[in-house]
Amino acid sequence: MRKFIFCIILLTGVLSAGTVTELLQEELLTASSDQLIHVLIKPVGRVDLDYINSAASGLDSDARREIAVSAMQNFAEYTQQPVLSALSSFSEEEVKDIRSNWIVSVVGCAATPEVIRTIAARPDVEWVAIKTFPNILIEPVENREATQNELSKANAWGVDKINAPDAWAMGYEGQGIIVSIVDTGVNYNHIDLHNQMWHDTAAGFHYGWDFGDDDNDPMDESGHGTHCAGSVGSNGNAGTSCGVAPLATLMAVKVGTSFADEQDVWDAFEFSVENGAHVISTSLGWPQSQNPVRQTWRETEENILAAGVIHAIAAGNEAGNPSTYGDIRTPGDCPPPWLHPDQTTIGGLSATVTVGSTTNTDALSSFSSLGYSTWQFDDTWNDYADTSPDIGLIDPDISAPGSDIVSCDYSNPAGYTTKSGTSMATPHIAGCMALVLQANPYLTPAQVDSILEVTSIDLGAAGKDNYFGAGRVDVYQAVLAAIAVGTESNSNSAVQDVTAILSAISPNPVNSQASFSIYMPVTGMTDISVYDVSGRAITSIHSGEMVTGSHMFNWNVPETLGSGMYFVKATTDNGTSVSRMTLIR
Repeated sequence: MRKFIFCIILLTGVLSAGTVTELLQEELLTASSDQLIHVLIKPVGRVDLDYINSAASGLDSDARREIAVSAMQNFAEYTQQPVLSALSSFSEEEVKDIRSNWIVSVVGCAATPEVIRTIAARPDVEWVAIKTFPNILIEPVENREATQNELSKANAWGVDKINAPDAWAMGYEGQGIIVSIVDTGVNYNHIDLHNQMWHDTAAGFHYGWDFGDDDNDPMDESGHGTHCAGSVGSNGNAGTSCGVAPLATLMAVKVGTSFADEQDVWDAFEFSVENGAHVISTSLGWPQSQNPVRQTWRETEENILAAGVIHAIAAGNEAGNPSTYGDIRTPGDCPPPWLHPDQTTIGGLSATVTVGSTTNTDALSSFSSLGYSTWQFDDTWNDYADTSPDIGLIDPDISAPGSDIVSCDYSNPAGYTTKSGTSMATPHIAGCMALVLQANPYLTPAQVDSILEVTSIDLGAAGKDNYFGAGRVDVYQAVLAAIAVGTESNSNSAVQDVTAILSAISPNPVNSQASFSIYMPVTGMTDISVYDVSGRAITSIHSGEMVTGSHMFNWNVPETLGSGMYFVKATTDNGTSVSRMTLIR
């Protein structure tokens, strides 16, 4: 497969000094001069998602993933390098534990108050926030031994309720679909799970990765992750079929039990995306009372969507009031890949499909967190307002069985246990996503989401609501709908006549150097030139043959060029592409 080189950044506004968040300001007031405070540092800028989506248009899922991952990694490297260089200039007594992420461009470290203030004052830093270490595991509201009556059934009740056996009878059991379980790990020796576990021995990964201990042994030590994995892919070898997709491949990505910080979870998402997961299942989340830095999670979920991956996330077990926002945990409060027609207040999209919980009588589980959510107060987006006639973001998106769920017991490799919570509902939806993608592997996350929502059993008030979402999932009907969409491959030939694509210019405004990338769908002669507002050609950046793929340019602006608006124009045999920039001297 082609290897692409990317560095795509979308910067808006004139650069100014970063900010210190309110919680960190409070910490700084009482901290001693030599105290090391764990912080997150956000460099200015975001990856250009429009560029990724344009460059990946018509490509298959593997090619899209490669383009997106390369873009994000190079973007992070480009924007973080000045910050990392600045941090490295301090002593180990002043800064330690430096680490970075690319699924959202963030640098983490432990630093003294003086270092934090120095870094926050940099014009290439958007903000610095305190890093928290809460327990983000969405703990089951009930955890008990499975009863003899429950164990006497061939299938767990939730599997039957959503009509998974009917999909199995058609030959769809999740074969070929990788589901990443981002949780407390998985007992990969459980009889129901062992044969389905993902592994990549050539790279040294066995079943997944443990980001808590930073090793390749993601063994579960608490039970939550094994139970969730069972609801995705238990094959019933020990006596009870608990998994919606019993032949799906299960990737165990452990993030801690006591519990992980934000960067551990981002590490887990990066591992999942980079190593080929088609679906991510996450029964974790930050209650709003713990003040998550929501912007980082919205950006993360948008980037996961750009990579072509769909993400099932638990709503939370806080119940709540559907007339107010804030009861859905983050990142479950991020938008879905597809907006239901009842979602009359519109906004941006992300990979998140938020999951509520139902009982065996199709009642709403008493603990299931209720929407709505809003992003009207979060800069960059400021969408999904709730002021009438706006209704905010409807949450959850969909519901699944989550009360009294029988699944795999981590402490007994041939045993089962019963738990209740939206944590248990979420892997049911992840398993449904696996079956739908097996039935039609060319579906986008938006199509998978729309199919699951439209074919669900409407419960409660008519339409999508803040209790059940679109309804309780029916995977058999979803598989039928996926097949009906058609399975025509989006091959590379679909984009052979598409013109070159330019990314946004960065930074913008420009002072001395302008960076941009160009994607060439086919090899051909290409001219890249700069023009002023009158259409007069100022200079040529490149002229000649350019091969298929993505190419990065760093153009040093001539000192003779004055302030004003300019255009970078790429001309090929198939047409032109233009990006605008403002030069400020």
